[in-house]
Amino acid sequence: MAEAFNPKNNAFGFLRLVLAVLVVFSHSFALGGFGIEPMLALTHGRYTIGLASVAMFFVLSGFLIARSAANSPSIGRFLWHRFLRIFPGYWICLLLCACIFAPLMAYVETGSLTGIFLLPWNSPQSFMLNNAGVLHLNGFSVEGVVMFRPNSIGGVLRHNPVPGVLNGSLWTLPYELGCYLAVAAAAAIAVLRRAKHFLLVLFAGLWGAHAFDCLNPEAFMRCFPYVGLKQLVMLGLYFCAGCICFLYRGKIPVSRWLFVGALLALGMALALGVFGLVAPFALTYAFLWLAFALPFARFDARGDFSYGTYIYAFPIQQGLALLHLPDSGFAVYFISSLLMILLLAFLSYRLIEAPCLRWKHLVVAVPTRRNRSAIPPSEMCPAPSAAQIS
Repeated sequence: MAEAFNPKNNAFGFLRLVLAVLVVFSHSFALGGFGIEPMLALTHGRYTIGLASVAMFFVLSGFLIARSAANSPSIGRFLWHRFLRIFPGYWICLLLCACIFAPLMAYVETGSLTGIFLLPWNSPQSFMLNNAGVLHLNGFSVEGVVMFRPNSIGGVLRHNPVPGVLNGSLWTLPYELGCYLAVAAAAAIAVLRRAKHFLLVLFAGLWGAHAFDCLNPEAFMRCFPYVGLKQLVMLGLYFCAGCICFLYRGKIPVSRWLFVGALLALGMALALGVFGLVAPFALTYAFLWLAFALPFARFDARGDFSYGTYIYAFPIQQGLALLHLPDSGFAVYFISSLLMILLLAFLSYRLIEAPCLRWKHLVVAVPTRRNRSAIPPSEMCPAPSAAQIS
């Protein structure tokens, strides 16, 4: 992988957008009321195409974030770059959800554009305030991000196939941010340079916990009755897999036969009902092989629209479901949703994300360590925020 990975010539940008589109496709089944998603049926309710795509977002993120942390001149600059990648676009999304989408949905349902702003609780104002920090420290746990009790602003979307949830995609962002902070801490104590074997131990522990959950979810919940722990274990496992692939890139071969073997292993795992046990190894390898092998170099040279696609997909699809567009069929609903989402993603990148990313050199943090082999900032790939759904 060390030889195959070229920071200026890889398919990461292409795959990011593909994953975001797959999340839209996956959500179309539930949000449009089209029944059980195919992969959900194959894995007996454990995985969807959207959740597998999110897992690959975390693999990709782990690979690039480990690279960024290992080559950043300071922890402060690393965190500043991560802040710019997540928060500006996220805050604007919260603002639009609260002040544009929710009032319009309320108008369709109740005939009032402003009534929800007068509510003593569950108002657009509280929605923005309580979720502004991403980590969601308002008493409902990270799993409740943008999903209040009752689950939506002012009780809108009560009659949708997925009632009350305005932007369920954002549930992954707290875990993504938590992984960034964990990498920053690991870099600060030199784990990434001097004790990278610790990540192998961590991966083994996370895989063991994830396997326990896959094989006996009821027993897992009895042993660990903590909200969000199951999601933390799974997403942390895939993020850790990406980090390991970067740190041990000089020892991992890039082989077409291993890629084919990984695909066969995934097919057998689906047939045998053990997809969750095999995917952290086989799916991770197959995904990174594609990132190195596909001929889509610099696909995102004119813009990375994956983040906007991810964070705006859910409210757009909920709004179209409210307008009964699914009655026209799955294809019409999915394609119409995707076109509107991509338009918002384009505007988000051009007007918010790209201008804010230009500020990455405005803050010069005091270096906490030096890395003589550091890669110049101009050569660094912009790290995704995956996650950027579910």
